[in-house]
Amino acid sequence: MIEREIIRSIRLKLREYFPELQSFIDKKIITKNDWLFFGMIQLNIVKCFTTTPEDAIRKSKAQLNQISKFYDLETRVRKTALSSTSFLKENDLSISEITDSMNFYNNHRLYWKKRKDSSELYFNYEVFLFLYYKWMKSFELEKENSIKLILDIMMLSNYYSKNYFDFDRLSNERKLMMKEMKISSGALLIKGKNGQNIIGANFDHNNDDKKKFIREMNAHLL
Repeated sequence: MIEREIIRSIRLKLREYFPELQSFIDKKIITKNDWLFFGMIQLNIVKCFTTTPEDAIRKSKAQLNQISKFYDLETRVRKTALSSTSFLKENDLSISEITDSMNFYNNHRLYWKKRKDSSELYFNYEVFLFLYYKWMKSFELEKENSIKLILDIMMLSNYYSKNYFDFDRLSNERKLMMKEMKISSGALLIKGKNGQNIIGANFDHNNDDKKKFIREMNAHLL
């Protein structure tokens, strides 16, 4: 089954599991950007579940390196800025704001460093499942059905590891993700060596539409 057909089947499952979804869209509780973001998440999950084991390992390693490098750089830049009083004064930068920002990025850096140093294999679908669960939680959609839908997507995508997953495993992994995983819009939108960002967003310019999309995306990452 090709990606487009899988996405079509997912949309039908969404209506089945979450009949209130259309009402949320009609009432603009779910905005255009919310729905766009969710579409990106769905597509990326499908891409992860339709790849080969070899390609999954390669892409997962590249994604992990890309995220880790992003947080290393963002932390280092702020640490360097704080070490120069003249730089802070010349650019009218607040020490407390830069410190808070550095701590934010450093907390993320430490999480991804732990994942990178771990003997447990990292898979790139983890980020997209985290985003999926966060999105679902934002609109208080039923947790159990959100997990059932992921199992359905694995089956529809003929995911090579689908037989190793069940409701309990996904439920436990969700609990751990929601407690520990850290990701920010900057890491999701920074371009990697292939010129693509992690979620596959395409913005021609840094315009108001992009800024509004990022603001609404950030609301799901709190």
